[in-house]
Amino acid sequence: MLRLLRTTSFRFTLIYVVLFAGAVALLGAYLYTATFGDAAKETDRVIDTEIGVLAELFSTSGSGMLTRVIRQRTAWSDDAIYMLIGAPSGAVLAGNLTALPPEALQAEGDFFNFKFEKPLVDAAGREVGVQQREARGKMMRFRASPEAEQSFLVVVARDIASREYLRSRTQAVITRAALVTVALGVVIGLVFSRTLLGRVEVVNKTARAIRGGDLSQRIPLTGSGDELDDLSANLNSMLDQIERLMAGMRDVSDNIAHDLRSPLTRIRNRLTNALEGDDAAKDAALRATIDDSEKLLATFNALLSIARIQSGEGAGALKPIDIVAIAEEMAELYEPAAQDAGFELELVTAPTPLVKGSRELVSQAVANFLDNALKYAEGGTRIVLKVGRAKNGGAVFSVADNGPGVAPEDRERIFERFVRLEASRSTPGSGLGLSLVSAIARAHGATIELTDGIKHENDQGCGLGVVMTFPPSD
Repeated sequence: MLRLLRTTSFRFTLIYVVLFAGAVALLGAYLYTATFGDAAKETDRVIDTEIGVLAELFSTSGSGMLTRVIRQRTAWSDDAIYMLIGAPSGAVLAGNLTALPPEALQAEGDFFNFKFEKPLVDAAGREVGVQQREARGKMMRFRASPEAEQSFLVVVARDIASREYLRSRTQAVITRAALVTVALGVVIGLVFSRTLLGRVEVVNKTARAIRGGDLSQRIPLTGSGDELDDLSANLNSMLDQIERLMAGMRDVSDNIAHDLRSPLTRIRNRLTNALEGDDAAKDAALRATIDDSEKLLATFNALLSIARIQSGEGAGALKPIDIVAIAEEMAELYEPAAQDAGFELELVTAPTPLVKGSRELVSQAVANFLDNALKYAEGGTRIVLKVGRAKNGGAVFSVADNGPGVAPEDRERIFERFVRLEASRSTPGSGLGLSLVSAIARAHGATIELTDGIKHENDQGCGLGVVMTFPPSD
């Protein structure tokens, strides 16, 4: 329970409840003032008007007429309260009050509230009891002239018991509503906090499992599509990337241990044998060792490039780039090498939108595709580099040849590190070129697809085509 009370969601819920209760309180205060406040002002206005009329009547017609009018008005109105007292004798001349309220003497000339006893009568007009009620009034002193010794005390009041009862009931209802609102807000906050805490606990449980070494764990999605689901999906994507990087590191370690051990062993054996040979043998061994060392350095550089690209470091800041311009530069660069190898390099371009990417990495990807075509399309004569607009609104480029091609069952394998098909074993290479291109594609959010290339002239088979599709630039 204490953990629920410490959650951010519960605190925010309490803040919202307090703000809501405050708004309701302000609205209640406004309605209260607009109803009961105005009613109280109206009562005071009526009393002042009544006293003014009686004062005018006294000044024009005297105390006798004032006494008769008060008796008449007492009989006509049920909630009107009057009292006429002669001073200094203190005799009650008219009215329906049995005694002068003590508050009247303390507040002469001002409004005051007081309690009085009202007789209860049955249907036959007989008094059956008394009822204590609340009233509001004002007492004034009437004199025939400022020098007159005789004066009259006039009390004019109105019965406000019903209004005060309704006022107290309304206050009680508003108070209970506020308490219920706060209690309901606390309950909702607890329920909401428990729900949110349960989902957060799922994330914590997954994080603890991953911290324990199980990188296959993922945060389950509820399917609600809310911000927590979006956060979970992003975290899962991040975990997928981390798992890929960790798997890549393991693969690199395994591949280095497996594929680089043989060249290093060969170098050691060659140098050992050269120690026992003549100068010519030593010279040949050193030259061969230099060649193998350069191949090893190239392999390590390729592995380092793949690791940097997969970590996001090698791609750098992605900027709008023109794929057509890159293709034109690569075609111009590789055309002499293609002619020397007996290939016709053809460039086909169409209006292509800009895409976000790294010009250096995309150029390297195009160069790797052209390198592979020149190396492995043995017996072929054509290489076509094509650039255009993709169906998804982005850009697409492809390299196709009419060489021997790659069997469909081997096409996915050639993107793995150090994988070289049997037909290419005699060709120099490390088996990392397409792995590097695959890493470049993932860094750009692009896809790579291996397809059939250019058909052979005898319609027996076809070469290989590589298609790289970039997403549209937002």
